[in-house]
Amino acid sequence: MSVDVTAEGLLEAFVRYMAYERNASEQTLVGYRGDLEAYIAYCRERLGEEFAPSAGDLDLVRGWLSGMMDRGGKASSVARRLSSAKSWYRYLVKVGYLSSSPIVSLKAPRQERPLPAYVPTSELERILEPVESPSLREVRDRLVVATLYECGLRRSELAALRTIDVDLERRSLKVVGKGDKERIVPFGISLAQMMQQWSEIRDREFGGSDSFFLTLKGKPMKGSDVYSIVRAQLASVPNLARRGAHTLRHSFATDMLNSGADLLKLKELMGHSSVATTVQYTHTSFRQLQQVYHAHPRAQNNTTIMDIRIQALHFDATEQLKEFIRKKLDKLNRFADDIQAAEVLLKVVKPEVSENKEASVKLLISGNDLFVDKVADTFEEAIDLCVDVLKRGLEKRKEAHK
Repeated sequence: MSVDVTAEGLLEAFVRYMAYERNASEQTLVGYRGDLEAYIAYCRERLGEEFAPSAGDLDLVRGWLSGMMDRGGKASSVARRLSSAKSWYRYLVKVGYLSSSPIVSLKAPRQERPLPAYVPTSELERILEPVESPSLREVRDRLVVATLYECGLRRSELAALRTIDVDLERRSLKVVGKGDKERIVPFGISLAQMMQQWSEIRDREFGGSDSFFLTLKGKPMKGSDVYSIVRAQLASVPNLARRGAHTLRHSFATDMLNSGADLLKLKELMGHSSVATTVQYTHTSFRQLQQVYHAHPRAQNNTTIMDIRIQALHFDATEQLKEFIRKKLDKLNRFADDIQAAEVLLKVVKPEVSENKEASVKLLISGNDLFVDKVADTFEEAIDLCVDVLKRGLEKRKEAHK
């Protein structure tokens, strides 16, 4: 049988290899295919002829990545596409098409890690509050959120759960994660009761099912269905930059650490191959930082250190802007000694008008959070306006407690 050595043929062979020999997920395969089709199209346009990968393609890859950066592409997107290209060239070396990869030493642009989105426990408790005479949709959607949050699953893992994977007696899930790796995830009595309720309603409506979670039409659920459910359920949570299933997975990890969970055990629960990945998924526990800080004898009477979390929607905030925000918010400690954290969200609301920079600030204070958002010509002005409002709010709060 002849081997198709066109760029498209080599791409298809690579995708089959990743699917059948590396057990890559459908989402990963779609990403590889899209990235590499874009690369092949770029090479054809630049060369003005058919493209065949070779050991001399370094400049082609550099030009492809540079073009994306020049058009305002995010560093994270450029890094992902470079990773796809590296994987493809490694495969071509593996199968003997190339003797070496031309981009083995090419580094991705440095990218700033955005602060992971986190859903406060109080908001999750509100969302999961039981309702009287719930519909099938309400029972299922609450259970989807609860399972993602209490078990730390990926959306693809939840969608793939089979009825036989759910052991209500032992209160455990058998989860198949990335690379077809299996793990056992325990859960509590409350979640077991919710699962039992869903199982009974589901079976009455659709009969027995191999898939544990179903759509409202009785079909097995997909990852995209899970995303839509979670996004709708988290719509009412204020000041949340991202509202997908991964936000709940991150919230699971953060709350586990805040409750004293061991990082290595958490790694196993989340199905990570490396503890370094687990660390990236978690907020630094502010409660742990406070405990360490207050252990020092000179720190006993000092005010708490404010944890300032800054998120920028659809753009990268400069370090200068972040430092400006930190300095402004740090001054609020003079008006209250129990501010635990400040969550800042920056976004451009209407690009066509001058006053289009919106800043939202939420102060997390024991017993009474404060929230304000302001729009101005610059983010610095918007932050100044927010800080003025928060100062007045803290002063009123202080007067009320006298």
